[in-house]
Amino acid sequence: MKERLNILYQNGQNGLSPSVSASGLLNAVARGWITIEDAVEIIGSDQATEIIRAAKIAEISAACNTVIVAGVDVPVGDQSQGVHVEHFNLSLEDQNNINNLFRVVELGGTEFPYQADDGSCRVYSATEIAAIYITAQTLITTQTAYHNALKAYVNVLTESEEIAAIQYGMELPEPFASELASKLAVAQAQMEAILQRLGEAS
Repeated sequence: MKERLNILYQNGQNGLSPSVSASGLLNAVARGWITIEDAVEIIGSDQATEIIRAAKIAEISAACNTVIVAGVDVPVGDQSQGVHVEHFNLSLEDQNNINNLFRVVELGGTEFPYQADDGSCRVYSATEIAAIYITAQTLITTQTAYHNALKAYVNVLTESEEIAAIQYGMELPEPFASELASKLAVAQAQMEAILQRLGEAS
């Protein structure tokens, strides 16, 4: 496998197909097809650390985006109708739609039509719209802040093996964990302030 991947990597460096990138080599390491030492040998030790770092940052960025786009489950309804959970995707278009939906509430709207993931459109109350917005923003903020903290951690590492071992979702070491917790506490306080202001306005 190492020889095959070496050929594919060299193809990529020379603009030939089929090929594999440094990110592809990292995926091969993650799957156990080659070792990190094999990847360093294929890439070349002079540039291996920075190439592996760039590939790892691209990998964690993609993982962050995947988690966000997968969306959120939000309890909607009320005691009279019964509360149930609906799923909302969070592609960039979905995020814009939810932001616009919430803007209607900010401007005084009491209800507005929208659709959950299943595609059925219904009218959501201002309270439900706020819940959708807050849940979506909480996920986006949490994942984006975590991504940035993990990226900062990757950027201080100096060994290829350490960089390659980083996984999206892992527990952050100090001081990155404390810094992340502090930022998320600020975000949570602001979300609570928004909910309080909406409650006072209704």
